[in-house]
Amino acid sequence: MIFNRRDFLASAGSVAALPWFDSLGGFAQSTEMKVSPQRLLMICLPLGIYRDALIPSQEGSDYEATDYLRFLDEFRDQMTVISGLDHPEVNGGHSAEPRIFTGIPSNKKNIRSLDQYVASRIGADTRFDSLVLSSGRNEFSWNDSGTMIPAESKMSRVYAKLFGQEDEAGTEESLREIAQGKSLLDLVQRQADRLRPKLSVKDQEKLDEYFQSVSETERRLRKSEKWVHTPKPKVHTSEPRDPTDNAEIVTQLRNVCDVTKLAFQTDSTRVVTFGYFEQNKVNVAGVSNAYHALSHHGKDQSNIDQLKRIESEFFKELARLCKSLKDTQESGKTLLDQTTIVVTSNLGNGSNHSNKDLPVLVIGGNYNHGQHLAFEPSSIPLSNLYVTILNQFGLADRSFGLSNGTLPGLEIG
Repeated sequence: MIFNRRDFLASAGSVAALPWFDSLGGFAQSTEMKVSPQRLLMICLPLGIYRDALIPSQEGSDYEATDYLRFLDEFRDQMTVISGLDHPEVNGGHSAEPRIFTGIPSNKKNIRSLDQYVASRIGADTRFDSLVLSSGRNEFSWNDSGTMIPAESKMSRVYAKLFGQEDEAGTEESLREIAQGKSLLDLVQRQADRLRPKLSVKDQEKLDEYFQSVSETERRLRKSEKWVHTPKPKVHTSEPRDPTDNAEIVTQLRNVCDVTKLAFQTDSTRVVTFGYFEQNKVNVAGVSNAYHALSHHGKDQSNIDQLKRIESEFFKELARLCKSLKDTQESGKTLLDQTTIVVTSNLGNGSNHSNKDLPVLVIGGNYNHGQHLAFEPSSIPLSNLYVTILNQFGLADRSFGLSNGTLPGLEIG
């Protein structure tokens, strides 16, 4: 397996850990752990989700499953449908996409998405802090300094990073490149120190923001060095075949889901994000128009029928992923029990670009599931859900974005 070394340095620290071994009471590198770890998977459909096919008309536990929820019927007791949530002061239609997991108002600099914040708190025990993947597009992951984390769309490359084995010569070369990266950062630091007295206050602020990113790079380099001698896990699956045509949206989605499951199962990371998107026509049976154009259906039934075909493929693959997680045991529980999956969109109505009343699904994890939580639109920030998730992960945070509390009805006890 060939490993791209430029990629190694660009994502320093992005390699894999050993899996959870029940017979050893935990991970091979940390057998003293007493509980299996929590994972977080965040998914956005940036063109919206056709509401009538997802959100039930009844609230509570006795809701009638909609067209999309029927694909997930097996997981009804491990799933909550939520309506009425949105981000206050976030608007602009498609331009709100980068703020779906941050909740930062549109007139302020975007910073720190939920996935990256969680990764910073729980990623120390894995070589990947997080995986930012793309099943069409992903502009959802942002660090503390307001830089978007670039997404990887080639699942063959991700697979190689996770499971590609290096020989001794390759390991030594990796160590040399890590050392070279450290030297370059030291040089940048010395140059900046000489430059700082000559800068205006505003430019010094820019420099400070830049060095937040530099510090993160340094941390990843140190982490890479720590893990470089640890063997990567071996899996009995084939490397995914990357589609050559963007229209193969379902193949790409399946590849992303398969890599996500393997990454969680081997504890290569505990945080993953991805999106489901294609601007143009997609290879889905019965669909002749472009995906984006169909999202602006204008209540035309033919457009709606085609849009539902595209979105149905997403929910079929989501159900397949949930089944795979549920069938995977870890320390007396299933991997689905240990994984919080959030599915949402930055658009409450893709046809008119509304950023209000966003569709939300929460699957897996330890929550008061089996219900449709229907809130008065815009009465509760979506970030309240994010605070609840943080608390479920054992983090004591009481705020995130413009939250004003936790999400009523979802918490256990």
